[in-house]
Amino acid sequence: MIFLPRFFLLLALTLAAIPSAGWLILVCADFLSLEDCLAPQPGWTAFALISALSLAIPPALHGWPDHTRPASVVARETARAMLLSLALFAVFFLLCARPLLQWLRVPELMLPTAALFLAPLLSCPAQYVSYKIAVALLPRPEPSDPRPHSIQAFGALSLLLLFILVFHGFVLSGDHASPIIHAGRQSVIAAAWRFLALRYVIAVRGDAGFAPAWGGCCLISVLDMARVLPNAGTAELAIMALLFLIMLTSSICLLLPSSRRWLC
Repeated sequence: MIFLPRFFLLLALTLAAIPSAGWLILVCADFLSLEDCLAPQPGWTAFALISALSLAIPPALHGWPDHTRPASVVARETARAMLLSLALFAVFFLLCARPLLQWLRVPELMLPTAALFLAPLLSCPAQYVSYKIAVALLPRPEPSDPRPHSIQAFGALSLLLLFILVFHGFVLSGDHASPIIHAGRQSVIAAAWRFLALRYVIAVRGDAGFAPAWGGCCLISVLDMARVLPNAGTAELAIMALLFLIMLTSSICLLLPSSRRWLC
């Protein structure tokens, strides 16, 4: 299941695509007079980075385990998926960015803050579109064997993780009646979307390339929980311990031999 040459080839392609895509997104913002692409504000820089990551990473994750095609073909089609995703995002941004900001009545001074606020939400459809384009350009059959117990356990654990992630803020009270992970409603929605999308492509589609992404998202969430660890109360510590246990167990399920054999 580990195809290191293809992995490093697509890793290099992704590392080249992310700053290029981010720069072009800033150019689009400059074209609309929303920002100066030569000296962007931190909010716009974060917006461009999050958008570029959402456009470049799904095609690379889908393509690297593909051993049915030559590496040159996989790299070419992955790059094409990234370019098509960026082109569609640029068209959407040029057509909708200014009307959306005007509809939200965002003052000019607050545009970088608004861009940073909207970035996690816009990254969700961007990830979906880039993944669908990659699947269309590099189609692969889904696993034909029944799901092993390890994948079934992963499906159940990931569903429980989603439930706790979305609703854990409602069980807290007092000064901490807010999410202890991915603070901010837009960040919680984006995190839930990522975990839900990863659960689908791994447990349903059997796409092996996204298994490392699950572990990466879990690690980011654990680091985010560490942010509130010093001031956490009993309820917060219990929820964080439960989330950590679920994330660790679900990641171990994907590392089991039966899971690695089933994923393709």
